[in-house]
Amino acid sequence: MDSAEKSGLAPKDSGSAGAAPAKRTASDRIVRSAAKLFLEKGYDKVSINDIIDAVGGSKGTIYSNFGSKEKLFEAVVQQMCADVTIHIDTRPIGSIEEQLTRIGQSFVSNVVSPPILRFHRLMTSIGRDFPAAGRLFYDTGPRQAQKMIGDWIALHQRAGNIRDDADAYRLGVLFHDMLIGEQHLSWLTSAVSDKERAKRIDETVRLAVSVFLQGCARR
Repeated sequence: MDSAEKSGLAPKDSGSAGAAPAKRTASDRIVRSAAKLFLEKGYDKVSINDIIDAVGGSKGTIYSNFGSKEKLFEAVVQQMCADVTIHIDTRPIGSIEEQLTRIGQSFVSNVVSPPILRFHRLMTSIGRDFPAAGRLFYDTGPRQAQKMIGDWIALHQRAGNIRDDADAYRLGVLFHDMLIGEQHLSWLTSAVSDKERAKRIDETVRLAVSVFLQGCARR
């Protein structure tokens, strides 16, 4: 495959991967602490007092920043989703195969990490009771990841490196689903040991990249 330089795809920025984290605000610290409690105990078993015990302050602090426990949980959902998408490495550096492999590795390794798996189990368990939080999760998590992959595909379609007779976003959805379908279900149900994690991720990404690029080669 052509390199980024040969294809005319100059790396305009370094993407999300490797970005230095911004200094955390008081609200950020509350969200992080609340996230740990929600993941450990579940939504229903965490009270505002529990969160205050963990971060200090008062109920006034929590309510002035978020308004309610429900809104605080929505902030947790956004933060947990961002913890995944911010690490998706879509930099146009190297061959197309190298780029797509980095996307796959950076995405899957975070999606099947223990904290994110606990988060997904939590969202599954409360989705019916909190449909707004479920929609927020989908929009800021899976849909955002699919869009980022789709944007990368569109970039290469414009450069003539990938067939352009299919919608870039739909192709992004397909690649996203190839990456996490088996992996996600396996770890969510504890069907695969943690020792096999790296090996299974490597195998899945390698096969997904190969199949995707063969199917999307220019005609």
